[in-house]
Amino acid sequence: MHFAVYGRGSKLPKSVMQIDSLKFEMGIARFYPGGYTPDWVREENEKGGVQFDVGQFRGLAQAHIVSRMELDRAPTEEETIEKMEAEQKLRDLCEEMEQNPERITSEARAAMDEFKRIINDYETRKSLSQLEYEEFVKLTVTSRDGLYSVEYVKYQKSLEDTWKYLIQKLVKPNVVVVNYIMSSGSEPEIWPFGQSLKVVNLRAAKKFWTSRDIQSMRNVLSSEHSFPLRSMETVPRRSNVYLGNHLARKFIISDAPSQELILKLKCPHVHFKEYQFKSIPFGLIFGLLKKDASKHYLFETSNKNCVHDLIAYCKMDRRLPETEILKGYERDQYPINFNFPLYGTIDVCGSVYRRDVNGTTNYIIDLKCQ
Repeated sequence: MHFAVYGRGSKLPKSVMQIDSLKFEMGIARFYPGGYTPDWVREENEKGGVQFDVGQFRGLAQAHIVSRMELDRAPTEEETIEKMEAEQKLRDLCEEMEQNPERITSEARAAMDEFKRIINDYETRKSLSQLEYEEFVKLTVTSRDGLYSVEYVKYQKSLEDTWKYLIQKLVKPNVVVVNYIMSSGSEPEIWPFGQSLKVVNLRAAKKFWTSRDIQSMRNVLSSEHSFPLRSMETVPRRSNVYLGNHLARKFIISDAPSQELILKLKCPHVHFKEYQFKSIPFGLIFGLLKKDASKHYLFETSNKNCVHDLIAYCKMDRRLPETEILKGYERDQYPINFNFPLYGTIDVCGSVYRRDVNGTTNYIIDLKCQ
């Protein structure tokens, strides 16, 4: 067993903490609600987020903050003047070349390219500086066999204070008891890391943890006033088909072990990533939406036949705009947006769009009540 107990005066981990077979990594991730994410931010997020505080929690003497702020700062007054001068020089040069075509030399073209570069760099910097974003604490928990869980938590404390909070929840002062969680496919788990998992018991020595114990732990981690579970992304074992009690508001599941999860998952927003089944049961989906208007289902698949399934279901349910969906599909015009009355004044908003993932075309079918 390997763990560290942190008390007063102890140095907290910068980004990684190991407790038995679990590795905890923490960083700050940035998300842009408008959809566009700068490449450098995407790279940071994929690596687990930056491992230092930003925004209102940033320190006064962090050299790396300065270089990072340079990436999305607004243009300076000098850059604005330089851009205006470049625009004027470009206009003058274009007029001169239009009046005297014989003066179009390689030097003149190079000057034009330089003026355009200055203008383009300015506009790019200005647009990036105006993008709205929100930052979260990204907690990644990885087991010894490589399975991982990702949670995004409100950035309400510094990383140091967040570490302190997490350690207090995982390791109670003066009493540290290590036990095994024994669970099967019919029992919910804190993290779907397998049938046997070494963890720190928060209360007392027990030979086995029950579902009630695990649910209590999850309630602590997901409560609004402490460590809210905004979303979770996981790759479960094939045998573990019971994840219906998970409290994440958004549940992202890759390579789902069973199609029954569509019916069992109680989370309001369910995203099936890398959906591997041959078809999508649209009759079941629309039935679930009719029962609970807060539901939101998103299927991401490389199987184009799932779009065929939607068109086939249109022929059965005449409320769906079959002509509109079929036209977009046959003309290869995406996104395909549609809506139809579910009952009363509640409509289902749907869309089908495509995204390239590592050279493979994925079809995303998004269904929710407006």
